[in-house]
Amino acid sequence: MKNKSVGSCVKTVVSQNRALTLALCITAILSVLAALAPPQIMKVIIDKYLSNRQTAGLIRPAILYLIITILIGGLDFLKGWLLTFLGQRTIHVIRFEMMKKLSSLPSGFFKQNSAGSVSSRIITDVGNVDVLFSDGLVSMAVDSLKLVGIIVSIWIFSIRLAVVALCLIPIVFLITRFFRTRMLDAQTKNLAQLGKVNGHIAESVKNILMIKLFSKERWMEDRYCTELEENYKTKGKVIIYDSCYAPIIQLIRAAVISIVVILSAEQIGVIGISVGMVAATIDLISSLLVPIESLGMEIQNIQQGLSGINRIDAFFALEEDEKDESITADAVIEGCRELALAFENLSFSYQEDIPVLKNMNLRISSGENVTIAGRTGVGKTTLFGLIMGLLKPTGGHVLIGGFEAHRIPESIKRCIFGYVEQDFRFVPGTVADQVSLGDPSITPERVAEVCESVGLAESIRALPHGYSTIITGSNMFSWGQCQLFSIARAVAANPKILLLDEITANLDCATEERIMSALQNVSAGRTVISISHRESAMRGCDRLVYVENGEIMAQGEPHKIMRYITP
Repeated sequence: MKNKSVGSCVKTVVSQNRALTLALCITAILSVLAALAPPQIMKVIIDKYLSNRQTAGLIRPAILYLIITILIGGLDFLKGWLLTFLGQRTIHVIRFEMMKKLSSLPSGFFKQNSAGSVSSRIITDVGNVDVLFSDGLVSMAVDSLKLVGIIVSIWIFSIRLAVVALCLIPIVFLITRFFRTRMLDAQTKNLAQLGKVNGHIAESVKNILMIKLFSKERWMEDRYCTELEENYKTKGKVIIYDSCYAPIIQLIRAAVISIVVILSAEQIGVIGISVGMVAATIDLISSLLVPIESLGMEIQNIQQGLSGINRIDAFFALEEDEKDESITADAVIEGCRELALAFENLSFSYQEDIPVLKNMNLRISSGENVTIAGRTGVGKTTLFGLIMGLLKPTGGHVLIGGFEAHRIPESIKRCIFGYVEQDFRFVPGTVADQVSLGDPSITPERVAEVCESVGLAESIRALPHGYSTIITGSNMFSWGQCQLFSIARAVAANPKILLLDEITANLDCATEERIMSALQNVSAGRTVISISHRESAMRGCDRLVYVENGEIMAQGEPHKIMRYITP
């Protein structure tokens, strides 16, 4: 994965589709050559037959003209199909490789990058690359060939006409670039403003009860009108540029055609060409404008696509997790029999020069119940991320059973860790799936066993289909029951280390008692490490560790350490 890039993905697609790639090249060349034939045939029809009022034999060039026109349409269709197919294959490979890369990135990447920015890499940036290949490089090459062919055809008719055509190219190109650049900028601003409008609508719907409660309808309406007005302004610019461009190009086309006709007139005689040549030249000049217009947009697409390639290549170059696939669950579990966890001079920071944890040393024996306490923001949850190997230390070591935590493969972690957090997230599927998460090694009997041990079995049996009941929403269970599900999910794979992250923070006393009872049932024989602010949880552990400013300030028996925490 470390050597992957957009270029390597393209090479993969080309090597897998050599015949189609060759067919695309041949089709592109044939379509360019075929497009030059109709004006030449039209010249023959006018000069040889129509001007001389000769109808004998006219049927042949007319049929040939029709056949060539149909052929051009067929070649354009085939070229478009091949471009789309190869483009989609390329996009498929790039997105597949990016998803593989995502699965190998450290969790720190996801903490530093929002879900929106990550999805933008895979959707927007790859979409720009798609535009680069489908409407950029190949189309630009084809249009450049068309342009050269048209100029050569006009040159054959008249050198003077070719000079006129050559002068026309930069004028039309600059006008196209002027309008396309500003139109793209206006469209970008319009899309951003439209996103604000849609976001305001979603925000209003989500917070409608609060808006009504505090009588803020008018304030929200004024904000919405402001955003909508800005959206109208940006859309207006898009419409203006779009409306002006086509008439200007048509005016230039009409002016050039008029000049050609005037210069070809017998009275003036500046360009000595036949009527058929004039008609063919007018056709060629009309055709000349199409690739010039396309080139202006294609250059913009190429620039846009290159920016996408740069961002994707930078994504492929990101540092990956350093997993050691030779580490087995049995080896880690065996190592945990005496010393489950060790911090050795542990330091960590999300940003350089802003340490979260500093030079921490801690050893937790197998079967020990340890609570980590401290004020909000001192790095307690970060410690859990380091313990589970989701984060890599910036200094020192985190050892689980003697193995570096961040090097333990993800595939065996569920047998080692059970993690219970404050919020429980349902997954699509049945009640049993909420516990097993689709793991085939966790049997229905095991699911029923853990649900019985945490006190959920009776509630589940009361459902219409018991453990096979499909989850239709989070409101099927109470907050306390969701916490019990979280505990059942954590212990289903029989892990040796149980991590509890403030699981009773938002519970009333009665529910807390029920949760603590469930934890007591499932904690036997396991190492338990918890984060808690509740005094009851602190007093019930074997050892209390107090963290302040990223350092362990004190640790020992709970009743001796409580004075650091309680006033």
